[in-house]
Amino acid sequence: MEDKVSWLQNQCDKYLAALTRSNFDKATSGRSSSEIYIGLSIKQEEDDPNKVQLPEEVSSPGPPTSILKYFIHLTKNVDEQIDLRLIDQMISKGADINETDRYGQIVLHQVAKSWQIDVAQFLIERKADVNKADDFGKTPLHVAAAVDYAEMVTFLIKEGGANINAVTKGKQTPLHYAAKHDAVNSVKVLIAHNAEANSRDHKQRTPLQLAAELDRSEAARLLINLKSDAGVQDNTGQSCMTLLVMNMPPVALLALDQFFIKDRANRRQHFYLNLVQPRTTDFSGSQAKSPLEMIVQNRQLDIIMHPVIQKLIEVKWKLFGRTSVAFMLTLNLVLILSWTALGIASSLPRTEEAPYKFPEDCWRIILIVIALGLTLYQILEEFKEIYQAKKRMKRWKEWRKKELEKDLKYCHPMWPEEKEYLQKGIEDLNKVHSGYFRDFWNIFDWIVYFLLLAVIVTHIADITVQSNTDMHTHHVRIFSVTIIFLWLRLMKHARAIRLLGPFIVMLEKIMVDVVKFLFLYGEFYIPYACAFWIIFGGKVPNMASVDQMLFAIFRITLVDDYGFSDMYNTDAVMAYILCGTFLGISSILCINLLIALLADTFQRVYDNATANAAMQQASTLLQIEEGLSKKRRSKYDKYFQDDCSPLTLFYDDDLTVNQEDDLKKVTIQIKDELDKLMEMLKKNNVQQLLNDMPSKIPKTETPKPSPKKTNRNAVARTEAQQQEILKMLPQLFASQQEQRETLLQMNQKLLTLETLISEFERSPVSVPEVDLEKISVQSIEQVQEMDQSAVSAHGHLSADFQSHVTVDIIGRTRHLNF
Repeated sequence: MEDKVSWLQNQCDKYLAALTRSNFDKATSGRSSSEIYIGLSIKQEEDDPNKVQLPEEVSSPGPPTSILKYFIHLTKNVDEQIDLRLIDQMISKGADINETDRYGQIVLHQVAKSWQIDVAQFLIERKADVNKADDFGKTPLHVAAAVDYAEMVTFLIKEGGANINAVTKGKQTPLHYAAKHDAVNSVKVLIAHNAEANSRDHKQRTPLQLAAELDRSEAARLLINLKSDAGVQDNTGQSCMTLLVMNMPPVALLALDQFFIKDRANRRQHFYLNLVQPRTTDFSGSQAKSPLEMIVQNRQLDIIMHPVIQKLIEVKWKLFGRTSVAFMLTLNLVLILSWTALGIASSLPRTEEAPYKFPEDCWRIILIVIALGLTLYQILEEFKEIYQAKKRMKRWKEWRKKELEKDLKYCHPMWPEEKEYLQKGIEDLNKVHSGYFRDFWNIFDWIVYFLLLAVIVTHIADITVQSNTDMHTHHVRIFSVTIIFLWLRLMKHARAIRLLGPFIVMLEKIMVDVVKFLFLYGEFYIPYACAFWIIFGGKVPNMASVDQMLFAIFRITLVDDYGFSDMYNTDAVMAYILCGTFLGISSILCINLLIALLADTFQRVYDNATANAAMQQASTLLQIEEGLSKKRRSKYDKYFQDDCSPLTLFYDDDLTVNQEDDLKKVTIQIKDELDKLMEMLKKNNVQQLLNDMPSKIPKTETPKPSPKKTNRNAVARTEAQQQEILKMLPQLFASQQEQRETLLQMNQKLLTLETLISEFERSPVSVPEVDLEKISVQSIEQVQEMDQSAVSAHGHLSADFQSHVTVDIIGRTRHLNF
């Protein structure tokens, strides 16, 4: 009887392990373990398509003689079950349990991927090498960690004696593999067993930096919560923070908290700006971008408002920003005033035939020289910026391609996903181009330069051909338009000033809304223009020509004087129809729609006025920094490394602190603790039912051995034992004790959260900070001893309570519907 119970318990453990893996595979967002790691492969000589076997060399059907081939066969035939006795027979006949495939893998690599733990234990007990590395240095622990098989990771470390810090040929540990495959559960297990969190691979990348580079946000978030250093750099100068900002902005915002420390006891606050502004001059040929560059490139308004980034912008502004901006504003103001004075002078009537009269017009010659000199200087600066942007982009693409190719050398043929990701990254580099013309203000600069060129050409023609009065008229017209664009161009440098930055951004956004409106307005304007010309064209004074007609229709939109009486005298019926409908559509519908669009844009930009101003200032600072000489840049880098590591300032601990972020953390902590409790209770409940099995299993006689040959591909079972399993398994999962204990825990945690939120709502300004580390987690024994009145206060706790309770991410509890 005891043997039967032991066998049944073993089968139940296998079933639960298989169930756990299947549930995990469904929850991995389309990424299954088979995509990460394919498994074993036959040897090279057996896979040679040119090899011809003689008839006597062809193996006849029969029991397998190689354990490796047997597992490959089971992998291809998923419906077959393993026969452990057959493996024992093969070992007794001399089969090597550590036989390798063409890539140096053994069967334990395949078992660590998706097989039950008892199979791994069976192989290890028969001398399977748990630390056997394949040709690329990957051990079974690397496989289990990559596919997020946490139970197998735990078993290999605790029972199998696996080396938790084993490294591959690329110097990557199992923690590296868990991080770069987003295997969160494996990361938790490895860290719990003291895996080295800051170990470095062949490019000196930590697991956190590797997860950030491969866009594994969940693993990166977990590692940051476990205090992994986010301020590290690899051997090329690439910063972990840059990768976090580029691939996972919410996680980057969390990582920035590492660089801001408040010392309340001494009234000090420390900013580690040297880690946010990493030094790249020490790395030869590095083209790594700084976190601030990535923030501006991706317009991350949330990140730019972090205290660390704000302090970084403030320091850079004081070091070189304000003086450079003041110089550029002064230079452009002189340029604008010079051209404006020349434009006004060109409109003055000529008293003599000569365009210039000396010495009275000497001041005009001086202004022309100043204006032309400044214009030529700025055009040369634009060409220099275009050349440097293309050169910098080319160098970055070559550097990035070289770094990706370094990782390709360590890609395993049986791990296809990693190789495909890196190859796609190389292909995407061809689609990346210089961002010079993505900046609207650069395009606007060239519009101004072409207008100034037109002014110069027409002025030369006007001087040369003095008898042509039309040329002088055209020159004055172009000059008047150019002056408007020249003054608008002043906003490019004024946007770095925080008081003006949001309004300049607002104008940029409004231009987009105006383009949308013009499309809708044109849908009505064009057909109505045709209708008006057909009925009134050439028949009324204000529609004598096409241009007069078009402007008259526009005046209808503005409810201006558009000559309705003349149209009424020409055709009264059509005057009422056309004027009435177009007036309603354009003046009432379209204009109000435009006002609504502009108001919405204004509200959106104004709500983020501070963030937009900081973004404009940071963008200008980066442009200035790119133009600095190597000597000045090295000087500022040294300042950040020496004086900002950390930058210590006075801190007023009486300032109000927003508690919303703390409430979010409390909510997440409660959810994690509830998940742990549910897993613990499930194991305890199953174990309790298994202990009660001997008294529930009916006594039956031991079946006699069957004279028939046992199937080698199935686990030996009797029909009576199968019936017992079918009867007992429903009892294992029908118990309500587990749900009751879990619901009591959930109720207690939600009551704690509601108390915190109610305190926050009563006094949102003076709520004390929540010490997350002091939030206690009650044990199961305490939950079982809870007063039932606390439960009855919320109604009857049913088995489906969990489906009626939700805690959203910002720390609010929704109403419970029982």
